[in-house]
Amino acid sequence: MAFLPLTTALIAVFTGVTAAANIPGLEGAEADRILAVIMKMISGDSTFGYWLVVLLFAAILGAMMSTADSALLTTSSMLTKDIYLTCLSPKASQRRLTHVGNVISWALVVILAAIAIWLNQAGGKPTLIQLLDMKFDMLLQLSPAFMIGIHWKGMRGMPTFLGMAAGLALSLSLLSVQSVKAYGVHAGHYGLILNLLISLGGSAFLNRRKSLSTGITKTED
Repeated sequence: MAFLPLTTALIAVFTGVTAAANIPGLEGAEADRILAVIMKMISGDSTFGYWLVVLLFAAILGAMMSTADSALLTTSSMLTKDIYLTCLSPKASQRRLTHVGNVISWALVVILAAIAIWLNQAGGKPTLIQLLDMKFDMLLQLSPAFMIGIHWKGMRGMPTFLGMAAGLALSLSLLSVQSVKAYGVHAGHYGLILNLLISLGGSAFLNRRKSLSTGITKTED
């Protein structure tokens, strides 16, 4: 596992170097088409190349579908068990939970498909690198819950959730008006600052209020 990421990264680097040497003019958004262009060249070269490209496409689609369905199942499971079962319907049966999970999965598919269509039709289509930057800007909002929550027992659930939601909303708002970066700084960093203020400040406030109420109770006793 330590050397596998290096191997996969080298394959991508070799592909890019080969394309840069043989296919001039692929810049910006066109650079995302490098693999497709190379596969088209290989498939038209021979019968063996054609079936090799077919096999590679099948492997790529399998990997994409595996990642997509895992993400959908994980998200729908969290929303069903952590929110619906815990907060909305604690006595729901397993059959009901399965139905709710299916509905959430289909809703996520529709929402994500609509976002993909909108990104494809919007002016100034984002490149693959820009989409990766956007992904990391959003994933950055999880860091306070994981990194601080592990080491600080005073981290409270509700402020942490509100901080993540506020940070994500701010990041997406900046991304919508300033592309990937806002004034030279990634939008996720602005969201992270707001996230930390809400999660840490809210947790400290709740802990302080709890300690004060505990002290008052002991004094009365």
